[in-house]
Amino acid sequence: MLEEYYITGLIIGLIISACLGLIPASIAKKKGYSFGLWWFYGWMLFIVAVIHVSVIPDRNQGNFYKNAPNYNKTPSERDAVEELKKYKELFEQGVISEEEFQMKKEQLIKFV
Repeated sequence: MLEEYYITGLIIGLIISACLGLIPASIAKKKGYSFGLWWFYGWMLFIVAVIHVSVIPDRNQGNFYKNAPNYNKTPSERDAVEELKKYKELFEQGVISEEEFQMKKEQLIKFV
């Protein structure tokens, strides 16, 4: 008799936790993420998944990567941009002339 209550309680607990997993999954789906993966995550670790899904960025917004500069650039483009910034600082400090800066700028633009 006690074993039946234990099994029934276990089944009810699994059903409740599976239903709770729908909460972070539905929020993640609205933000453009996989419903199934977030449902499983929410089923296994509900509290952690709810906190996590509340802080992830929304992929549906056009500026998803806008706040993260250089993410959508190739490594060579990032290197060229960083090098150009260094040369700009040298120009502003008067270490190199405007002609040298423009020449280096043209080289970097051709490289990318």
